[in-house]
Amino acid sequence: MSARQAAGAVLLAGAAVLAAFAASPAQAQPVSSYEIRKGDTLFAVGRKAKHDGVTRNQMLLAIIRANQGAFPGGNINRLEIGTVLTIPSRDTVAAIPTAEADQQLRELLAAKPAAVPPPVAAIKPAPAEKVPAAAVPMTPEAAARRYRDGLGLEDRGDHRGALVAFLEAGEAGHGLAQRKLGQIYDKGSPATPRDYQASLKWYQKAREQGIEIDKPLPRMAPPQ
Repeated sequence: MSARQAAGAVLLAGAAVLAAFAASPAQAQPVSSYEIRKGDTLFAVGRKAKHDGVTRNQMLLAIIRANQGAFPGGNINRLEIGTVLTIPSRDTVAAIPTAEADQQLRELLAAKPAAVPPPVAAIKPAPAEKVPAAAVPMTPEAAARRYRDGLGLEDRGDHRGALVAFLEAGEAGHGLAQRKLGQIYDKGSPATPRDYQASLKWYQKAREQGIEIDKPLPRMAPPQ
């Protein structure tokens, strides 16, 4: 074999290796999760996990929606080391309209991080001598009664009492109460300020119960 023929054979072999690597199934498998390491940010994770054919903001918003409990205090710029994020599939990411992703990312970045929703006990402390409510699971029937109680209290203008009733029913898994909490935190009420993250949490819980939500996500007013 001549030197020219040998060189050609080497080039062909190298091209075959590169082609096989590019077609390797390991390279084509989508990322399904990502563990937060020191120095990681949401934007860094989005950049590493971003699917082809979607925008950065579509990817970021999809990650936020899939990991609602991963951002302490509702601060999307804060991630705890060791947290494992679910990475949505490309179809899930691509289903988010680009305009919606752009708008909601602007709102989230401009908004002051919301406080973590207070537990029921923080709104209406139980006497020290009583067993904490969390120790006695509420039955579905009792949760339905508390939801109806909340509606009645709301009609009478007792928004604080209504919020407590809805929280108790929602924590017990009552889907309509969870949707109601999503609506309350979405718009705010005399008993609580508007809270985007809390609204998102309760809407998602209601969806998991099969409750239809009027809109896909609570929206915040555009920054002034």
